[in-house]
Amino acid sequence: MKTIFVLIAAVLLSVSVYAKDNKNAKDVKSIATTEAVQKVNVVDISGSVIDNKSKELLAGAAIFIGGDKFYSDLDGNFTVSDLKPGKHTVRVELISYQPSEMEIEVLQDQKINIGLVQE
Repeated sequence: MKTIFVLIAAVLLSVSVYAKDNKNAKDVKSIATTEAVQKVNVVDISGSVIDNKSKELLAGAAIFIGGDKFYSDLDGNFTVSDLKPGKHTVRVELISYQPSEMEIEVLQDQKINIGLVQE
């Protein structure tokens, strides 16, 4: 009789543990799916900031998009990740250059070049 009781208890515990593990697996899958859907609704842009006259790439330019600030790297390149598709105003500033502002329509990942004019 003891053996049957222990065997039934072991089976019930195994089923209970499996059910909890399976529920957690569904929760993790749900979270991963939600993150994937959110990632689909964003785009990345990259580009370069150049001097309009000399065509040199400009390092350290401040790029403002959607209230966030980014900088061009030592090669004059920049990347902005996780933007929502649609219209965005891009403003670029660099000491001794006139600020540049443009509106862009971002529908997919794209590359843009921004030219600055020296003051």
